[in-house]
Amino acid sequence: MQAITLDLNQSRYGVSNETGARIAFSLGPFIDYVIKKTQTEGTAKVAFYHYMLDKLKDRPELRKPIEAEDAGKYTDLFELIYTASSPLLSDEKGQLWALSRPVSPCFYFGTDTFYNVLLDQRTGKIKEGMKLPDAEDMKISIMTTFYNLVLAKFYDLTLTSGQFTIKSIQDPETKLLKYYRLDVDTRFLDIQFDGELPDLKLENLKDRILEDSTSLNILQELLPPRKFSIEGMSIVHLTDVTGEYALESIKNIIIEHNECQVGAHGDGISIALKTLVGCDQIQFGLLPYVQLNGKVVMNRESGFDSIIAKLSNEDEDNRIIYQNLVDEYLKNPRMLIFPEITEGELMSYPILKLLHDHGIRSYALFPLNYNGKIVGCLEVYASDAEIFKSSTLSQLESALPLLSQLLQNLIVDFNHEVSSIITDKFTSLQPSVQWRFQEAAFNYLLSGGCERSLPIEPIYFEKVQPLYAAVDIKDSSIKRNKAIREDLYISFEVLETLLLGIKKHSHLELTEGIPNQEAIWNYSEFDELSDREVLKIEDYLMRQLPLYLEQLRSTHPELSGIVNDYFEATREKDSMYKNRVLYEKSMQKINRAVTTKLEEFNAEIQSIYPCYFEKFRTDGVEYDIYVGQSITPFIPMPEDLLFTFRFKQLENMANIAKATHALIPKLDIYMQTTHLIFVYEKLIDISFRTDEQRFDVEGSYNIRYQMVKKRIDKAHIKHSTERVTQPGKIAIIYFNSWEAQEYLGYIKKLQQQKLLEEHIEYIEIEELQGVEGLKALRVGVIV
Repeated sequence: MQAITLDLNQSRYGVSNETGARIAFSLGPFIDYVIKKTQTEGTAKVAFYHYMLDKLKDRPELRKPIEAEDAGKYTDLFELIYTASSPLLSDEKGQLWALSRPVSPCFYFGTDTFYNVLLDQRTGKIKEGMKLPDAEDMKISIMTTFYNLVLAKFYDLTLTSGQFTIKSIQDPETKLLKYYRLDVDTRFLDIQFDGELPDLKLENLKDRILEDSTSLNILQELLPPRKFSIEGMSIVHLTDVTGEYALESIKNIIIEHNECQVGAHGDGISIALKTLVGCDQIQFGLLPYVQLNGKVVMNRESGFDSIIAKLSNEDEDNRIIYQNLVDEYLKNPRMLIFPEITEGELMSYPILKLLHDHGIRSYALFPLNYNGKIVGCLEVYASDAEIFKSSTLSQLESALPLLSQLLQNLIVDFNHEVSSIITDKFTSLQPSVQWRFQEAAFNYLLSGGCERSLPIEPIYFEKVQPLYAAVDIKDSSIKRNKAIREDLYISFEVLETLLLGIKKHSHLELTEGIPNQEAIWNYSEFDELSDREVLKIEDYLMRQLPLYLEQLRSTHPELSGIVNDYFEATREKDSMYKNRVLYEKSMQKINRAVTTKLEEFNAEIQSIYPCYFEKFRTDGVEYDIYVGQSITPFIPMPEDLLFTFRFKQLENMANIAKATHALIPKLDIYMQTTHLIFVYEKLIDISFRTDEQRFDVEGSYNIRYQMVKKRIDKAHIKHSTERVTQPGKIAIIYFNSWEAQEYLGYIKKLQQQKLLEEHIEYIEIEELQGVEGLKALRVGVIV
């Protein structure tokens, strides 16, 4: 026990925060409390109470205020108070106990362990690593504590807890933070008011205090501290809550992960676990058993790392060993502990050698189960076997259920993300219409359709407004055919080299399987070849000729070198298919740029109002948008929504035209894009075709929309051979004049934004099969 006066405010901030009330340290209230206990206590404790009173009655000055400098005179009595207020059989070394001045972090007497927590033993000053509230927060905490006591005694009302908590103290050995809670026993205080207490209406006071952020200012006006006096002593206990805090940290990480579902929380988990076991030399890893197609995969986006997975991923052989380890472990999940990895264990568990080679000398694997099913493992490892103790590992037990919950959440999130990507990227089932499929599935379950193999109800949406647009690559078929013919010329050169080699090394007539010159490679102009002839030649080169050469090589070994050279040359796809590869790369660059712009456009309109958006890949990209109240029944559809969507569509098409034009210098083959928007004023019905897994128009009346869409992309201007769609321009095709007026307004806005050129063309379109009366606006894009 020690009698050291320690004022946290004075020591840390150089000031003593006073409440303004008259506050004094005294044993008077404690003596009165003990006297009452002697009158009510019926156990053997009463003898101890009398013993205490005998000791106290010889010191009448104890009922008066005791100054800080005089506190050391009464250590024997303070020890009696400690004995009375602590469990009789407790060890003093485990008690963080002290006596303090009322409503003040000023301590006069305490146990050795109490002072050891707060004071640096070398300097006798507060530890540098101890975190306290700043001076202003400390003052607020003290004032709140003061009014808690006053309101509780006189008005049966309390504020929120004002007992300040020492948040953390850095352990000098481990450099980890330890957390303590300060509990204060205020039974031994005598609170007096000078004069007559104000007659406050409790309900009004309570509401005003709880609702007003300046409640302390209000209380100081109503109940001035200077009119109060408090005498007595407080008994304080410091309670080590490091373990609770560490577990709470893990809970917070689980909550944060659930809220954002992203981010690296591995460091936070590792620090919490190190704090829990009280050792910074032990390392931790988490291995979620995220499965894809029945195999455990490493999801590096989860934010959690496994040391085994990380090291195994550096080498293909180790990856195989790791995968086999996981597969075997899942068959019989169990706790594996290697306090010090031995030679025998290295032989039995090959994966341990990988750890041993990287300086890890101790390793443990704890299976994590959720609802009886394994969801992952916790790794514990260290480079120093001396610190790997069973007592240390046992402290992790309380954290295992929380870690199991976290890994289960990771698995659920992973599966959800994969399903969302599949839904978004590979199927027609989009969020805007998913509610209807869920409704149909629920109805199917209720009707017993699964058991009876009944057909599911049709899914359709009535009276939706269609929006259609297409971005095409001009003359893509011509450029593709040109690339094919140029690649055939390369093939002919290689084939001619083969034929000349055969004739040079052999006098045999080998013309049965190889065509004569007039049959193939005497064409001076490749454009003369029809598509049918190109297909025949490719079939010959890729299928028929290799079979003949294989036979030739086996029957005439002297020709093996020449034939092998031919096969080697034709395996080089980059050279044999050079022009087709360049064509595909150029087209892919354009389509990627277009798709990026369309995804941005889709995200924008979905945020305005949910709708159905579907892309189709041809040589370019085309898309349908369906928007209507039937698709989004839970959100009223704004009256001006169609105008907003149409303007955004035109703006997006202008941005696509700018983006594809900017790509031209980066393309291997010169390509340009054309841009078309089809305006259809009538509402249509769409239904989901289960056989094709997509939405399509419903009913013969609505088929006209699809028919027009398929015929306008190659339409010509009336009485002309010029196509309506031209590079660098947007063609807006419509039926009615009011639609043109609407789009002229949109065009004017985009002209003001310097996206579209000033000149606008008014075009009549040639009569198409079954379609007449089409017109178009055509406007250039400022690129």
